[in-house]
Amino acid sequence: MQLQPIARIFTLLLAAIPILSSLLCAQQPIVLWDFNQTNNLLRATSGTATLVVLGGLRTAPASGLGSSDPSTNADFALQLTGFPKQGTGAQSAGLEISTSTVGFQSVVLKFDVRATSTASRRLQVLYSTDGQTLKAGPVFTLNGGTTFTNGLTVDFSTIPEVANQPEFRVRLVSDWDGDSYVGAAGNYSTVGTWRIDHLRLMGVSSGVQPVDPNPENPALLTITGQPLSLQVPVGGGALFRVAAKGAGPLDYQWCLNGQPLSGATRQELRIAQVSRDHLGLYTVRVSHAEGSVLSEEASLSFLTDPTIRPVRVEVVPGPQGSIRLAWPTRPGSTYSVLRSVGWDGLTTVLAKGITGGSLTENPPPGEQFFYWVQVQ
Repeated sequence: MQLQPIARIFTLLLAAIPILSSLLCAQQPIVLWDFNQTNNLLRATSGTATLVVLGGLRTAPASGLGSSDPSTNADFALQLTGFPKQGTGAQSAGLEISTSTVGFQSVVLKFDVRATSTASRRLQVLYSTDGQTLKAGPVFTLNGGTTFTNGLTVDFSTIPEVANQPEFRVRLVSDWDGDSYVGAAGNYSTVGTWRIDHLRLMGVSSGVQPVDPNPENPALLTITGQPLSLQVPVGGGALFRVAAKGAGPLDYQWCLNGQPLSGATRQELRIAQVSRDHLGLYTVRVSHAEGSVLSEEASLSFLTDPTIRPVRVEVVPGPQGSIRLAWPTRPGSTYSVLRSVGWDGLTTVLAKGITGGSLTENPPPGEQFFYWVQVQ
């Protein structure tokens, strides 16, 4: 009789083994980009990784309607344009992810893409497991049109070197189809665009713990998060951040084109309204009692995509807490009105497809908002 409770517990444990096994083998997010923070499109929404644009492509926020991004508030995608001329620059233009997969195995990359008819129909995946040598992955043939193809998947689970890899890189680049570029649904053109959304790297826990790269010298000053390049509307806000670790208090000095900026001595550099005088290359020197280290360069530029152009908005207070937004118009254009909490916070699309030049808004109380209009 006394053995029965023990037998029951053992039976319950046996029943729980399949559940525990499925949890251990479940895909977990490593890093995600949903591109809904339009003031810094390339910053990861979750996880730690670097996303850079290759080949001099121009970036801009564009509608993410129809992608698998579950956001119901401000749903944007990353638009890429300015691809190489016909017959040049194969596999040179696109996006590159740099991250660590330490702690993960069975790594999978997923993303949604929408290509215009004149964009390259061939998307080549390249990857590196040593941070330098690139190897060819799968090729995707894109369909041109006005809808996203969702859930494109690159399965790295059969490549052992990708698991627990501290210097993993993967590229999504345009490539020749034959001896030259071919449009996704027509003649190829450099004004063709790709939209990328819901870009995420996932994996199964491997149980491996990240190793401190400097175990014998924990006081060594290192930059763990580089400032990222930004493209913003004229008059919009910009925010640069740096992350560093080292013994003792850390000091910061931001520079523009190599020249120190007066008063720019915090971990973050905020610019409330970007003008041409703010454009250029930004760096930050982080220092402590033992020395200093200089960050990588991060550029600040205006949005230049010809299909989505920012327009300055005039804001006039109205009755009962309302405000009136106004902007110049031109025949045949439509406008999207956007609002952000602060100048670098959550962005909300207030209206799309407006043909007029004004909108009355009742913003929620207690917050500072910034407004801008995109003309299409």
